[in-house]
Amino acid sequence: MKKPETIYLEQCLAHCNIANSIAYHFTGTLNLPYFQKSVQDVLSRVDKFQYELTGTDEGNITWKEMKKPVPPVKLLHTRNFDESFGEFTASIFDLCSEYRYFPLFFTVFSESADNGSGATDEKPVTVTGKFYLVQTLNHAYCDGRSCEFLLNMITEYYNALTENNVQAQTGILKTVSDACTVSSDRVYSFGRSDSLIKISPWQQLKNLFRLITMKLSDSGGFSVKYPVIESEWENFRRQKHYPQMHYFDLNPLVRHYQQKNSSVNINSLITALLVKAFYHVNGSMNGHPEKKMISFRMMSDILSARHRQKLIGNYCAYAPLITDGSKSLMDVAEDIVKQVEIFRKNKLDVTMYKFLEFALRNRMAGKKDDPTSFTVSLVLHRKFMKHPKFLKGTTFIRTTGALNYSPLDVLGAKLNNKVGPTLSISDDNVLFVTYYPLIGGDQTLNKVTEALKTVMKNEISLINSPY
Repeated sequence: MKKPETIYLEQCLAHCNIANSIAYHFTGTLNLPYFQKSVQDVLSRVDKFQYELTGTDEGNITWKEMKKPVPPVKLLHTRNFDESFGEFTASIFDLCSEYRYFPLFFTVFSESADNGSGATDEKPVTVTGKFYLVQTLNHAYCDGRSCEFLLNMITEYYNALTENNVQAQTGILKTVSDACTVSSDRVYSFGRSDSLIKISPWQQLKNLFRLITMKLSDSGGFSVKYPVIESEWENFRRQKHYPQMHYFDLNPLVRHYQQKNSSVNINSLITALLVKAFYHVNGSMNGHPEKKMISFRMMSDILSARHRQKLIGNYCAYAPLITDGSKSLMDVAEDIVKQVEIFRKNKLDVTMYKFLEFALRNRMAGKKDDPTSFTVSLVLHRKFMKHPKFLKGTTFIRTTGALNYSPLDVLGAKLNNKVGPTLSISDDNVLFVTYYPLIGGDQTLNKVTEALKTVMKNEISLINSPY
């Protein structure tokens, strides 16, 4: 087996003990034994999943071989998916323990009134109608894009099983077996010729200077303070945390702004709405209208599509952005587009990734709070969105999800002290928003959600105004 190489971000994420549950909504017919076999055969070929991050006497964390069986695909019936899913994710660490903390497992929720196919046995062969595939991940092993790759492989394997295509099955398992985790140094390291991502020394120096001198002048005070975390994290672990799950119809805004300015994409529009919401909390809810500069971090995938077929790990950077929340929604969205373009053109996100790895390698994490209002992630499945009938016999509807964590220590708790909106957008422009639970309570999350509702209502009123 190929032992995973060191990514210091993954070592820190092990302290966080994060469980991400991504829910893929489908309608159609799913053959449960075939799906179970697909999950079993594919995930058993992921070498990294047969290792565990364990502590050493020196206080470091290293990969140790710990062979574990792939968990079964559990079938659950539901009358209301959001309620059932909320209970599921609130108790997710009980299931993780039952599965011996295997890093990735699947659960199927069925809305069928019977047990799937009209049969009366306890193990139905098919699920028919509306159902949900829930993919639960230990974030220390890989990011959402790696999860997407693995689900693609499971789906292709499932399709090959239904078609009895043995050659395709063999090729899929080889692709998964060949995937590995290379260290952050091998992804990019200053002056290293065999790095996967190439940046000139001059560009690297310019990027470093830009990141070091960038002033994230945000004074919103949204993060949970370290003294609060130090005193409350153990109590936080003993409590159940139910996810917040919110839906927003963006159609009026998308239609208006895409016609008005083609450079504003839906991702920048959604992020601009968040910026406006945080600004609204500052001014209208907390009484500080002068706090108009909103800084945040946006998830950026540093790998190419080709590399994503070969690597399983955490290869995303959280790029820092800053904008004036008092500007119009359009101006904020355009500002975000420009900053993201600069990051991608100059590979600032790659430098940010290496900069973070340097800090984590030298144990600088958790020493100083990051002066930003929030961190934002977008969860989607590109293949399902582009090809809704990719999973044979079904039609994909949308992606939702929830996040939970049970920090193993103070460091793990400190690394999740920000409001962390995680978003997905459906083909019919319905925005889904969830968050990490916050140590110290959900008051800030509730404020942000109410502000987001108010901002959207105001923006829709504005575009419908005759003046």
